[in-house]
Parts: sequence; structure tokens; C-alpha cells
Amino acid sequence: MKSFFLNTGPHNINKLLKNTFFTEKKKIKDLKIQNVSNLADANKGDITFLESIKYLTALKTTKASICILEKKFLNFLNPETIPVISSNPLLDFIVIAKIFYPDADKDNYKFKQHSKFKNFVKQNTLIDSSTKIGKNFNIGINSTLKKNIVIGDNVKIGSNCVISNAIIGHNVSINDGSVIGKIGYGFKYINNNFNFIPHIGHVKIKNNVYIGSNCSIDRGSFSNTEIGENTMIDNQVHIAHNVKIGSFCLIAGQVGIAGSSQIGNNCKIGGQAGISGHLTIGNNVSIGGHSGVLRNVNDNQILMGFPAVGFKEFLKRNKK
Repeated sequence: MKSFFLNTGPHNINKLLKNTFFTEKKKIKDLKIQNVSNLADANKGDITFLESIKYLTALKTTKASICILEKKFLNFLNPETIPVISSNPLLDFIVIAKIFYPDADKDNYKFKQHSKFKNFVKQNTLIDSSTKIGKNFNIGINSTLKKNIVIGDNVKIGSNCVISNAIIGHNVSINDGSVIGKIGYGFKYINNNFNFIPHIGHVKIKNNVYIGSNCSIDRGSFSNTEIGENTMIDNQVHIAHNVKIGSFCLIAGQVGIAGSSQIGNNCKIGGQAGISGHLTIGNNVSIGGHSGVLRNVNDNQILMGFPAVGFKEFLKRNKK
């Protein structure tokens, strides 16, 4: 995955492993590691990790050169990938990721405003000089565009928005108060300490997307957060890190989608519904308001309730 953030690699694998806490202290073949990645997106020269059994399929097909994992999952690993055994793969991977991207989660850079944006600047509007802006751009008052932003043509951003680490397509509307591209809610808790996961990804918003007021869309950790074309998002929606939403989706107010879940095309999600993390929702799925989705969902389903079940089952369950 290409990141906006500076990659300090390559690094020698054995020098990297000396910084970890839970890996087996056994020297392996000397390799130059180019980057960190998740299982699915990894390439030759990358290091990755396995934290959940939900990703065993990706473990079998990963192209990574090195994978940090628990011993019990060794038989599932692609035989061309070198294993590194760890009792806490995620925490060890966090340590290594911070070596590659030490500045990924810092927000203390020196802001540079450029005169080229004087036609856009309104009362208390700040646009970093690195921002790339297309034609027919409009932005409201008190909004801030930080580093690592690319904006297409015919984009409208409302007032009091804060955006960073985002690629925004053409004909996109982002309404007042929305925050896009901030660090996600990801950490590993151990020994009374929260170890925050570096977020080296960004938010990718494709063409013709509408985003309502006071929405928050977090950037990805080791992949990107993506919103598909022609998707309409209502007010006060939270989309967590690494979420992938397809095209032509309708998402009503106060919906929450937890990290790393994937939503297919042409899905409809009713107000205040919640979707748990690391799930896959198929195409043409409708989820009723106030529902709680706790499992994967196949294509062409209508769900309702908590936990969410098929519509007919919901009616039976609630029949008086």
C-alpha cells in the first residue's frame, strides 16, 4: 500500500526483530524489509502479521516475505512466506510499524498556507500548501485542510470541517462539521498500557459521494478506508478505519460501522444501525434502523433487529 507518510525503510529483518517483545529470539535469513502491510495487500519484501482467525484465507495467499504469527497458525501460512513466531503478533507488529513510519500519527507539523489558495480562503479557513485542488472548488468558513490531501473537480466542503490524509474524487459534497482522515480507534492493551496502532493509510472518497454534517471517517491503519461512487451518507455517521463501502449505498443518520468491515454495492442501512468489526456485508443488502449486525451477510438479504436476522425471522421473533 502506498502511504502519504515517509517510509524510513528498508530495514534488516533481524535488526527489526531485536526491538520486539514477544517474538522467538531466533535469527532468521537476513532480508531487507521494504514495508509493513496487512496480509491481503502485502507484496514481496513486506512484513505482515496475523491477529485473528478471520484472516486465515488471506494468510494462505499472502505475498509477504515475512509474517508474524502465533505458532498454532503455522500450517495455514503460505509456504513461500517466512514465519516469525510471536505470542503477541499485533503488539510486535506495532513496534515494527512505528520504526517504518515514526511520524504517521503526529499532528504537530508546521502548517504552511500558500497564496495560491487566496481565492478559496474565507474567514478562518486554512489550507495547507501541499493540498492539490481541482476545478470549481468551494469551501466554507472555519474549515481546515491539513497535509496529504488531493481533491478532484466540483468538490464542495462546508464550514467547520477538518480534513487530512484523503483522496477525494470529483463531484463530492462534504457538509458542515465533518472530520475526515484522522487517526482511527486502534490499540493493543497489555500490562496496563495502551499501545496505539500507527495509521499509515488514508481515506479514499470516490466520485459523486455525498457526506452529511458531523460525520467522522477515520483513515486506515495498514490499508485504506474507502467510500464507493455515488454513495450517500447522512448526518452523524461514523465510519471506522479500514472500512470499505461499495457504490450506490444509502447510509442513514447515526449509523456506526466498526473497523475493517466491508459493505457491498447498493446497500441500504437504516438510522442508528450498528455493524461490528471485521465483517463482510454482501451486495444489495438492506439493514433496518436500530439493527445490530454481528455476523457476515450474504447478497440480497433484508435484516432487522438485534442481533440482526432475516426480515421473516424478525417478524416471527417479535410476533405477539
